[in-house]
Amino acid sequence: MATSSTCSHNNMTEKIGAKPPTRVNWYRSKLTGTELSALMRRSDMQGALHVASHLLLLCGTGTLAYCAFLNGHHGLALAALFLHGSFFSFLGWAGAGHELVHRTVFKTRVYNDVFLALFAFLTWNNYVYFRASHIRHHQKTVLSGQDGEVRLPQTLRYREWFWALSFDLPACYRAIKIVVENSLGIIRGQWGAQLFPDQASRRAVIRFARIILFGHLAMAAAFVASGHWPLLLLVTFATFIADWLNKTLALAQHFGMQPDVDDFRLNSRTVLLHPFLAFLYWQMNYHIEHHMYPAVPFYQLKALRGQIEHDLPPASRGMRALLRDIAAIKRQQESASALPPRT
Repeated sequence: MATSSTCSHNNMTEKIGAKPPTRVNWYRSKLTGTELSALMRRSDMQGALHVASHLLLLCGTGTLAYCAFLNGHHGLALAALFLHGSFFSFLGWAGAGHELVHRTVFKTRVYNDVFLALFAFLTWNNYVYFRASHIRHHQKTVLSGQDGEVRLPQTLRYREWFWALSFDLPACYRAIKIVVENSLGIIRGQWGAQLFPDQASRRAVIRFARIILFGHLAMAAAFVASGHWPLLLLVTFATFIADWLNKTLALAQHFGMQPDVDDFRLNSRTVLLHPFLAFLYWQMNYHIEHHMYPAVPFYQLKALRGQIEHDLPPASRGMRALLRDIAAIKRQQESASALPPRT
């Protein structure tokens, strides 16, 4: 499965270079200055509309699940909970949180930061850590030993679907463990050590980890004490429930693509999704386009693609095509691993 919407990069154990190489001269499809300026235009109205729509969707699925639980309609409750979790996970780093960390959702900077902190809290993510990590990811996309957000070689284990289609216990355990460790000042892994080399640079990470930990403990206690126990599933642990769709789309961003190149058309993947799925994913299905021009807001990525499509590879069309592509790459990986070593 893909990386969860819950960030676990500071547990990374693969070797990360101590000193990144010089800046990469990335290939970018040509746009005029006028075209790029128009595409980079941000809108508080468009940002607010998308945020409000996503939250209203969650209120709808959450209310349905809550009422069904309280009235003993357990089948309906579980179905609504499945939908709620599937939609909730897109508040994290493969969705809303990712766009907000780029500060491109709203024209007004503080709105980006407020909703980033809120969604990071709700999904057990540390936005301070992710912001530092994601800057490096864009600078060193899928470069061996330099991109801590893409673990090479990327693998897919079908057994993880059991967790992704139910309650993602491994992801929940990792997230809580990282939050607890970060709140104590512990940041594990070479990637974390590179991003935050000393205690002074870690203070903001530690501070927000404590907000996550104690905030969720307080909310959970309030939910239980007040008798509103379904809110534990609908809020506290919602990001770990039925995160299959979010994980699949997150995996697709770079899975099976070519590492160690200076061309986003080779190391990233765009997939053309149904409008509702693209809405949930905050248009991150236009992933080549996003990497080429990360300052373009998500609601302009489709227009960006329209202007540079002649210079891009064909995109997978729909989830079925994407799943076929992923399965084919998985088979290729297994076939390659089964071959005897070369002499």
